[in-house]
Amino acid sequence: MKRNLFKPLDLFLTVSFTGTVLFIMIMIIGKGLGAEWIVMENNFDNSFTDHFRHIAFASDMKHFYFNTNDATFPPFAYLIYYILYRINPQSWGVNDWKICRDYKYNIMVFISLLLFVLILYKYICDKVLKEYSDEKRTFFVIATIFSAPVLAGAIERGNISFLTAVLVIFALYFKDSDNRVLRETALILIAVSAGFKLYPAIVGVIYIREKRWKEAIRLVIYGILIFFVPFVFCGGIPGFIQYMKILFFFEGQGYRSWTNIRNYLLSLSDLFGLYEKSAYFVKYFKITENLFLLFAVISMFKTDRKFKHILYPAAIMSLYVPFSYRYTAVYMLIPLVFYFKETFDNNEHSKSERVYPILFGLVFTFPIWGMLTSFSADFFIFTPIYILMIFSFIEDWSRKKA
Repeated sequence: MKRNLFKPLDLFLTVSFTGTVLFIMIMIIGKGLGAEWIVMENNFDNSFTDHFRHIAFASDMKHFYFNTNDATFPPFAYLIYYILYRINPQSWGVNDWKICRDYKYNIMVFISLLLFVLILYKYICDKVLKEYSDEKRTFFVIATIFSAPVLAGAIERGNISFLTAVLVIFALYFKDSDNRVLRETALILIAVSAGFKLYPAIVGVIYIREKRWKEAIRLVIYGILIFFVPFVFCGGIPGFIQYMKILFFFEGQGYRSWTNIRNYLLSLSDLFGLYEKSAYFVKYFKITENLFLLFAVISMFKTDRKFKHILYPAAIMSLYVPFSYRYTAVYMLIPLVFYFKETFDNNEHSKSERVYPILFGLVFTFPIWGMLTSFSADFFIFTPIYILMIFSFIEDWSRKKA
């Protein structure tokens, strides 16, 4: 192995800041040029919709699963949104999210919550990456926040995915603590994360991978409690049945976007002029996404690298769910943080320690180079994730055991 000019974090920061700085320069010189290209769905009509829309849904706690098919979060999330609804003197209807957003102080409440999550993110990055200098940790946080998946994805849309990712990072940091209370807190945080978004439930497989059977059982118990108990306030058994119908409805959906596996393949079919046959192809796209799920889980048990125990579940969270948008890319923050924890102090890096930081850097930046093409920004955010995962699969399955 050769000594690299850049350490992995240096490579990541170089790639990430290159795209972001160039984008800011073009925005300044071009008087806003690129803003509509980088924002989700190329318009600002739905800014913060995922925050305020779900507050509006929670205005009718017993019936929101029956009022709209867009109430896709587990009931625990709506208990939190109901609290936010209660601080308003106005009564919102389930479709009044823009009125809710524009009401007096609600944007300030959202900004306050966002700042709180950003502080939590900086705090946990400082803990996980404690070996690095204060400057490097700060640059890392700035680079990841000022990136298309976070700023022009989860934050712009007001999606709870960023909070979910931060909670999972806390959980995985606490998981290996010597403190028993913190290890138990890790289980609760994973269960709470799955209570906000179902995706983090896959993180529990890490405990099975590490043969921590008792903790895995307790995690299942916490998960069941946090998932089912809130239905007492959210429609009871009929509410649960309706929620299952909503999930199965969206499981069958798909649309052209360069994001999750099904939609990425639909976009490819459109690119090659085969979109009119997409209804026929979808069944094969479903097989593909489930094969990816299976292969990723198996690879968790095959890999020798600890950060990949996190990479594979995070990739499932980012790429598997069929009806999802750009904000799922923020889940790649989870393995990214632990990748740099693992590679610290290793001055001689294999080829992979050049590949991973570059690909992560291409994900967490503003992909200004994409403006020279006819492709959407999502293509340049998610394609590096797919390349990264293909590289990881090849690395793990071609490596000979000693």
